[in-house]
Amino acid sequence: MLRAVRARVRSTPALARLLSLASLASLLLVAAAAHSGARTGTLAWLPLLVAGVALAVVTGATTHLWPLPGIWLVATLLAAASGTVVGPGVLAALVGGVVAFAAAIVVDTAPLRRARRHGPRP
Repeated sequence: MLRAVRARVRSTPALARLLSLASLASLLLVAAAAHSGARTGTLAWLPLLVAGVALAVVTGATTHLWPLPGIWLVATLLAAASGTVVGPGVLAALVGGVVAFAAAIVVDTAPLRRARRHGPRP
């Protein structure tokens, strides 16, 4: 199994591997921003969020918008579930994550809803 994984990684062009790692890094930066925002409640998370979104845009990882607010919401929920984080920062991060996630889903599904509304075209 490990040989198959190594062969698959070697067969993938280096640029594609770099872009997939960069898109993963953008998700991790957004998760770190969410965790920092839930823990501190200050604006220390803003540079992490900006870097994560910028990296996602540059690498083209934003074909769908929902993963970024989705990972924000999951990281915030995990920080809140740890029990060490309390206060208004957690609530603000949760509300912001839910609103961003809902908006991203609406934007991502808009073309599908539009196509269904107009019906099939000959």
